[in-house]
Amino acid sequence: MTSIITILRSIIVPSAYAQGVWRDYYTTFGGSGSGKYFVVDVAIRGANFFLMLITGGAILAIMWSGIRMAASGGNEEVKDNAKKTVQYALIGVVLALMSQAIITFTSNFFGLISF
Repeated sequence: MTSIITILRSIIVPSAYAQGVWRDYYTTFGGSGSGKYFVVDVAIRGANFFLMLITGGAILAIMWSGIRMAASGGNEEVKDNAKKTVQYALIGVVLALMSQAIITFTSNFFGLISF
């Protein structure tokens, strides 16, 4: 009796193809790598995230400095501070872009996953 139920269950109840279904979402939403590339994948994604934050912060600093320059009212000290802030923010953007290029080059050079 149990063998008949087992045979009927294998015919009637389909197998769960969750991995095949999940693969569609996994590749669409950019899931993390598996196995030995998992740590590398997470590190690259983390670095890219922090680089985006740094770049966004630098752009906000440039915008804020522009507002400070426009509202300085001829005060040379405020203008000089705003110019220094713009210089430091531009240096930050350049360093963020250079580090992004280094991460991309390194991951492509070693055949790792790049984003």
